[in-house]
Amino acid sequence: MKKLEDLKEVELIINQEEDMVTAMGFVEFPATEVNLVYFNDEKSNYTFGVEDKEQGIIVSPALIAEKRIYRYDPRTNEEYTVYFSAETIGELSQSFLISNNFKNTTEQHEEQVNDIDLIYSWIVQNDQDQIMTKYGFKDIAIGSWIVAYKINNEDIKAKIKSGEIGGISIEAFLSEKYDKHSSPDEDKIQQIKDLLNGIEK
Repeated sequence: MKKLEDLKEVELIINQEEDMVTAMGFVEFPATEVNLVYFNDEKSNYTFGVEDKEQGIIVSPALIAEKRIYRYDPRTNEEYTVYFSAETIGELSQSFLISNNFKNTTEQHEEQVNDIDLIYSWIVQNDQDQIMTKYGFKDIAIGSWIVAYKINNEDIKAKIKSGEIGGISIEAFLSEKYDKHSSPDEDKIQQIKDLLNGIEK
């Protein structure tokens, strides 16, 4: 595998009306590479108004601004990275709530799961953001999206405790914008492919 910095970079953007986050997946290995924080007993220093009993609350990054995420396309044998700008993340976080898609949660991006409720959603504002310091996250870029969920699903709760679920990963329809490792010729080829795909449809 090549170094991330040597791979073609693709920015994921909102370019069409249907581009949006459709659900949150509770997964073993989140694309953000940052594990969730789980508050589960009275010894926790963090509370949401619930004390002396299991809280069942997780806090996790949903998207980290400008973070390069490795991808591999088996159809073309191509390695590349994708990333989100802070501006796109802000738009996605808002549309996620406005569209009521925050009610959609899955396990490993496969099976719909219930009794998991979004209770907080916020964007990191600065280097000293209390969200990062309060919950122990480090080096989370400004413009990143953090979410908190109340877990009343006992199966999911058990998998979080055991480590089978380590974080959150978005499910989304998004457009692609080729970035600095694409040459002008590559961009032209991609434009032709897009036109041909449109004709075939």
